[in-house]
Amino acid sequence: MSSLNLDYLFEDPETLEQDSLPDYTSLDFVSSGSHIYGEIMWPSKNFPKPHPCVIMLHGFPGSARNDDISHALCRIGCVVLVPHHRGAWGSQGKYLVTHCVEDAKNLAENAHSKEFSEKYNVDPQRIYLLGHSMGGNSALNAGRQLEWLRGIIMLAPFDPTCFLARGKAGYIEALLNEGKILNSDGIDSIYDDIVENQDKLAFPNAFSQVKDKNILIFTGKYDSVSDNQKMVQPLWQLLQSNKTNSLQRLVEYPTEHGLLGRRISMIKEIAQFLLKTE
Repeated sequence: MSSLNLDYLFEDPETLEQDSLPDYTSLDFVSSGSHIYGEIMWPSKNFPKPHPCVIMLHGFPGSARNDDISHALCRIGCVVLVPHHRGAWGSQGKYLVTHCVEDAKNLAENAHSKEFSEKYNVDPQRIYLLGHSMGGNSALNAGRQLEWLRGIIMLAPFDPTCFLARGKAGYIEALLNEGKILNSDGIDSIYDDIVENQDKLAFPNAFSQVKDKNILIFTGKYDSVSDNQKMVQPLWQLLQSNKTNSLQRLVEYPTEHGLLGRRISMIKEIAQFLLKTE
């Protein structure tokens, strides 16, 4: 019997019972010495236990929200974590791309722990990382380090190494406009972090570790931020050349970077992915 009920993807239950309500609480998790703040959501107690757990990873700088996804997944029976990375939106520490990857890995390992899984009725073998834009980088490069992770979901994923060829001045100019809200040691430090770790961050380099994982990728045909041909296709072609029993799917929508205009279709795809990889 599935622990998910897709009937509630876009519908509320007809009745709500006081002793089995869905709810949420604040997330306060220490990642490498810094407090990561956010939200933990859980479904109604009427859902069969244990629940799958989806960890939502925001992009750069984190102003784009994916609450439509998190609420939909909670309604169908998922525990959902919505963290803010180090240095972003009130969380402690300094923002770096590698810190985001480390935070994602630490959060997933915590969700996989006995203490967390018992407290929130999570199935430690059904944990997913879902990230948008730079969060897609976090999901991929954290997920490649977690053998037990059930799946990786990437929305318009951004490979931060792709634009290094345009030179430091051009890259930093683009980052400056978006990154002023972040707590960091400056845009130069974020850029240098990407340069120093480009071999660990470049999407194709994750292939050997994710080739047998369940992977769902969404791209926007008119995406002006995450170029499908440059950022997604090099990894996707490698995955396509590899025979696996895992579920691996690439969906392209006629959208910009935020995938607006196809959010409902995307949420349906995500829900089916979770159902098929139970």
